[in-house]
Amino acid sequence: MQPSTLDWEEAEAESETEEQEEENNGADNSTRSGTPTRSGIHTEPYNHDHESPIPGRERRNRREPGLMVNYESGEGLSDEDILNAMMMVTENDLLSFEEANKSTKWRNTMIKEMESIEKNKTWELVDAPIGVKPIGVKWIFKTKLKENGEIDNFKARLVAKGYAQEYGVDYIEVFAPIARLDTICIIIIMAAHYNWKIFQLDVKSAFLHGELKEDIYVQQPVGFVKKGEKDKVYKLRKALYGLKQAPRAWYNKIENYFSREGFERCICEHTLFTKSKEGGKILIVSLYVDDLIYTGND
Repeated sequence: MQPSTLDWEEAEAESETEEQEEENNGADNSTRSGTPTRSGIHTEPYNHDHESPIPGRERRNRREPGLMVNYESGEGLSDEDILNAMMMVTENDLLSFEEANKSTKWRNTMIKEMESIEKNKTWELVDAPIGVKPIGVKWIFKTKLKENGEIDNFKARLVAKGYAQEYGVDYIEVFAPIARLDTICIIIIMAAHYNWKIFQLDVKSAFLHGELKEDIYVQQPVGFVKKGEKDKVYKLRKALYGLKQAPRAWYNKIENYFSREGFERCICEHTLFTKSKEGGKILIVSLYVDDLIYTGND
């Protein structure tokens, strides 16, 4: 007996009803179980019509990000702790010469910087060459702190505006090698294995020792213009901080020094110098810009 058309319509209607009920049940189950995350934790549903979660259901406790483990958020600190933290904060570094010139401590710091430049014979005052535009200079101010957060000293650095330099005119080579981390690690491992002591040196005003090959002229720094010679400029004999070739000039200077003293440069690490003597004595020096570490058995 063939089914009638009416029977087919009733069967389709019943099937649609069953599918609709399954979809509704699935939506209810999804609401109850929450949304699964990549970690497998189901978050609690949120009622968007209210500012609080659905009544009767607990909210998931969120953990702080791992990067906050070593930091204090400030919550729960006592008044004494907050006061101690505020004492560790120094005054903001100055941004302009006009502001620094009003302070005696900063003025004295600038005078020391100028005396250091003059003593090092970094430049000479000359008439401005025709057609040459001197490079500008500016003052950079920095408050240096001790390990415990107390003020160590105030530093004023005169730097050249290197962004105004032209390639092929004011500079050619700027590359300067620095020590790789692997080299430093090997030196430390050797010192630990042979029970050698490791020493560290920081060369003061290192870039001011680098000798220049190019003819570079800079303006007289604001606040230190020579009386009656304001139209003159400084011709640099040695590098200033801020010049594009300053790191290269410093590296050439110290490399020549090591060569004169009998050191040998590593062919695959140009910042590693060694000096050997009879009896197995050796001295190892590694250079990282203006910082040096050295060790050995002599």
